[in-house]
Amino acid sequence: MLALVALASAWLRTTEAGARVMLAGLEWQSTPVDPQRVGEQAQAIAVLGGNLDRMDYGARLHQSTRVPLLVVGWGRPSARPARAARADPGTAYLLHKYGIAPRWVETQSTNTLENAVYSACLVSGMGVKRIALVTDPYHMPRASYLFRAAGFVVIPAPVPGGGPPRPRITLASFVPSQRGWDQARGPAHEWLGLVFGPVQRAIEGPRTCPSQDRRPSDKEGLRAGWMPPGSAG
Repeated sequence: MLALVALASAWLRTTEAGARVMLAGLEWQSTPVDPQRVGEQAQAIAVLGGNLDRMDYGARLHQSTRVPLLVVGWGRPSARPARAARADPGTAYLLHKYGIAPRWVETQSTNTLENAVYSACLVSGMGVKRIALVTDPYHMPRASYLFRAAGFVVIPAPVPGGGPPRPRITLASFVPSQRGWDQARGPAHEWLGLVFGPVQRAIEGPRTCPSQDRRPSDKEGLRAGWMPPGSAG
């Protein structure tokens, strides 16, 4: 039995067909969101950094609902969050293409767990608990779990058609290859995070907020595009 499990795992991890199987297992949980629900229930639209498709979809949701944007974890961590927010590529993209300034910009995180924890550090003190979470469909199960664990009420808002490319399946897709390994890397990471993430969190304990000297003052935050609820955005 263990040998069969190991063989199945190796096949999933090294073939294009295996990558598609893992993607399907993640994406079936992600259904399109109703913008009306976002407008009525969400206090913020949290857009996880990583690609421009997420930025585009988050911008369209904002335009149709007027719910303010929270851009999360695109730039590198910085000891000067206000400066990092001004230089954040997701923020620059939204301003250039849509003329939209995010109300909040989280710049300290380096992974999805920190995305969730540091976003809570940034906005929960202002009463923001209900968010529409924008990310790729295959990333949504793990991201939703982590943001809920950080204290948010999450409305999944997966990017339509987002995620890795899906080449046509052929007989060669069932044979282990470097291309299969490359395509399976992302889905395998998501599955490992779903299975072992709770164990890791239990062992490591809760993450803490960035130190106060790394967080912007209200004045710095306003200059960086970080604005309190009720401001235009």
